[in-house]
Amino acid sequence: MQVDCQKFKQDGYLHIPGLYRPEEVATWKQRTVERMRAEGSIDEPSGVRVWLSGQLDDYDRNKVQDPRIEEVLSQLIGPDVEFLSVKAVFKNSAATFGSPWHQDWHYWHGATKTSIWIALDDASPENGCLKVMPGSHLSVVEMRGDDSDAPGFGSRSNEKDLPDFPIVSLPASAGDGVVFSDLLLHSSHPNQSGEDRWAYISTYRDASVRDESTLWSESIVLSGQSVNV
Repeated sequence: MQVDCQKFKQDGYLHIPGLYRPEEVATWKQRTVERMRAEGSIDEPSGVRVWLSGQLDDYDRNKVQDPRIEEVLSQLIGPDVEFLSVKAVFKNSAATFGSPWHQDWHYWHGATKTSIWIALDDASPENGCLKVMPGSHLSVVEMRGDDSDAPGFGSRSNEKDLPDFPIVSLPASAGDGVVFSDLLLHSSHPNQSGEDRWAYISTYRDASVRDESTLWSESIVLSGQSVNV
């Protein structure tokens, strides 16, 4: 699968239709829901459940190392790629709010990371699809820590601090992927559909670059070698 590296460099993200088959992500969603029910995190008010590399079961371990992901990342990052963590993001009756504008980099700092957002359901503006600001990944935007209206998003941008970039909504079909830089300003629409909307986001870094982030004590090397292990 050939991806547009220049567009990713310019915009800070790529929408990849049909990265997975719909039946694949239907099973993926079911397995994720079952795991979260078993561990008691299905009603997490933030709508986010994070697993580090040492917390993955065999199913998720295979998913974050899928050859299709490795093929995309090898073009965007290079030959040395390592996985860091993954999170399930869901909007349901307990978490319908839209995610605030933020840059993921503020949660971990250090070297730039790249994430892949995978739609486990069809995503639309009505049920909470992503919104992005193309080009906003080229600078760091000041964040604040008030998370009163969106639990779990303690680092977000104040509206007055947002740069003057166009806002693009990203409707997606189940199985689509969105690859984005951790400096890309992004948010999501609220879920007003009355239906659940699930996604799965895994995060990676260029393993050839020394990373000063202290959030991860272990990782999984997908390809090449890592200077961080």
